[in-house]
Amino acid sequence: MFSRVKCHGLSARRSALLCAAALLIPAGVRAADNAASPDAQIETVTVIGQAIYIAPSAPPVDVLQPTSIVQEGFIRDNIIPLGSYDDVVKFEPSVFDASPNGPGLGKSETLSLRGFQDGQYNVTFDGIPFGDSTDLHHTSSALFIAHDLATAEIDRGPGTASTIGKATFGGTMGFVTKSAPDTASLNPYFTYGSFNTISGGLELNTGDTGFGSGFVDYQHENTDGYLTYSAEHRDNVLVKFEHQFDADTTLTLLGSYNHEFQYTTQGATLANMAKYGRDFGLNNDPATQAYYRYNPSDYYSDFAYGDLKTLIGGLRVEDKVYTDYFAHVYTESKDSTITDPSLNTLTIYPDVYNAAGYASRQGRKTTDIPGKATNARFRAFGNVFRVSYDGDFGTVQAGVWYDDQHDNRWSETIDLSTGGTPAPGKNGTPYSYNYHTVSSTIQPFAELDWQVLPELLVTPGVKFSIFQRDVNGPINKGTVAPIDYSEEYDSLQPSVSARYTIDENWNAYAQVARGFLAPPVDVFQVTAPHSIRPETTWNYQVGSTLKRDNFTVSADAYYIDFSNYFAQIQIPGGTDTTFVNGGGAVYQGLEFEGQYALGDGVSFYGNYSLNSAVYKGTSVTIAESPAYTAALGVLYDRGTGFYGSLIGKLIGPRYGDDGNSLDPVTQKLIAVDDVRLGSSATVDLAAGYRFDPLIENTADLVVSVKISNLLDNRQIVDYAGTQSGTDVPLYWTVAGRSVFLNFSSSLY
Repeated sequence: MFSRVKCHGLSARRSALLCAAALLIPAGVRAADNAASPDAQIETVTVIGQAIYIAPSAPPVDVLQPTSIVQEGFIRDNIIPLGSYDDVVKFEPSVFDASPNGPGLGKSETLSLRGFQDGQYNVTFDGIPFGDSTDLHHTSSALFIAHDLATAEIDRGPGTASTIGKATFGGTMGFVTKSAPDTASLNPYFTYGSFNTISGGLELNTGDTGFGSGFVDYQHENTDGYLTYSAEHRDNVLVKFEHQFDADTTLTLLGSYNHEFQYTTQGATLANMAKYGRDFGLNNDPATQAYYRYNPSDYYSDFAYGDLKTLIGGLRVEDKVYTDYFAHVYTESKDSTITDPSLNTLTIYPDVYNAAGYASRQGRKTTDIPGKATNARFRAFGNVFRVSYDGDFGTVQAGVWYDDQHDNRWSETIDLSTGGTPAPGKNGTPYSYNYHTVSSTIQPFAELDWQVLPELLVTPGVKFSIFQRDVNGPINKGTVAPIDYSEEYDSLQPSVSARYTIDENWNAYAQVARGFLAPPVDVFQVTAPHSIRPETTWNYQVGSTLKRDNFTVSADAYYIDFSNYFAQIQIPGGTDTTFVNGGGAVYQGLEFEGQYALGDGVSFYGNYSLNSAVYKGTSVTIAESPAYTAALGVLYDRGTGFYGSLIGKLIGPRYGDDGNSLDPVTQKLIAVDDVRLGSSATVDLAAGYRFDPLIENTADLVVSVKISNLLDNRQIVDYAGTQSGTDVPLYWTVAGRSVFLNFSSSLY
């Protein structure tokens, strides 16, 4: 059936959707999305011999939207233990990841899904949505590590009404921690490799104590990083405890703490790359702003929750109470990419504010190093409550998500040449901003899994989002004036999904859902704010997954109609920026994923995504949206002895900037494709050996090697903006080849 249909790309507005519908769904069949509860651990997947557990991802059969699941076996055998969550998902369909300091070393500078950027899609930790309180961003390297994960589920769709989160329209990256084993053990692990990287960890499993089981995992890592003078060290601790009171009631408790220190880079100019090398990050010259000791950052995060699940009568009830914390405390020069001492300028104004002379006072100009010291912290408290009932007609589910975030931020100008002393500005204070934010979200939902026919499941539902933000403080960012305002947005988000079971291992699905995202706090931190409406979307997608004895294949098409797109533009006649609703955008594409088990432990994996994201009424591409992505690999694993994989990832061409400006006459957004980035490819090799127990009470000993970027591709992969006060572009390159040797064992 596939060979009888020809698709000719995405030139027509709805061609992706219509073509895929012809490809995927037999005539007269409609289908939809029943995302399982987003915090449900998916432990049973379609198995093709041993192959499914070692593949980069497994497309499940019984889903209602395009879904890929990264299994624990792949994470354990192919991702270094110190890896961040972006390393875990980088091979998935429609995912683009740029980690310029090396795999698991430093934060991901770009992690996009279908062209949606961080903050435009949902990220969950054991089913709990989280993200920076101002714009939902995440610092991947300052959060949980790969060693503590059981699975990662990438849902490339909005989910059903029960899928909670502030930006579900862009999809969900859901990460699930390991469960505690029933057997007590002590598991040491160790990594040594490129860039002077050394990491060690120890996991203690209590086994079944009669009161439950749990584990404690601690890891410490040190590295110089791929980029020059971009050293990092991290500490990660995670504690998890699970207790089953009876057949119907379980309690899970989890707590984690993470600290990362790094010297922060901001990209590099082409001139600096030509002079100092493609790995230029910072330097060792205190006369320049690029001096590494001027740019230290500390990141702190913690996460804790209690999850109680029980059965009351015929009702399944779950209540999850949580808190998470994130802090970024750092000092940086005005522009750490500047290596020319002659460009150092710092104007220091009198430290006594004279209102009458505000406009005419002259500051003292120096050639000192300009910089800033910043402190940003937020604490979130929340609760997820769900109740469901299985009736003859299907399953009814309802609940509510509540999230409350308290954020404190300040930043002051400092003179780095004098050890970081405050440097007052025109407003008589060194502070460029100082404010407090309270953001709250209430999201009730209800949905029905209606088994219309034995072969047809329909899931209608509705979610209502209420978002409120209060900001106050003596100095607003971008205006240096006091700030005190409140905003509230709400949105009704209906959805309907369906899945048609063609046979036991073949289904088709379809989905329609409305999405919503409130404006970030930045839109009010400009000198000339515009009236900003929330972003809204209508998501349409269809797909199918087929499993046979030795292969699994899935395909889908999506079309997303995006309204009120947020765009940051430069105010005409000046250098200040503001935010506007940039009209609309259309995201559409085709995605394919499959695996074939050849036998004797050998399997092949591949995916291909054709993606388009453009402003409505134009041919201008949304920035950082690759035209396509692909992955191809061969894997070997028979469960014992030797195992290995060779996987390549291809990222298509894209634009680093969409050149936003505002027409001074029509006040309409002007978007222009700018900073074209070519396609790039990398290849990763992983190989290891599982030894039989060598000594008494040793369950296993595993030695493995992971080589990232095997072919040592160092081309430019991402755009990093421009230098401060200039139009000189900055870039990120692919981190050069790295080799990591890993050891792990289990002692009983």
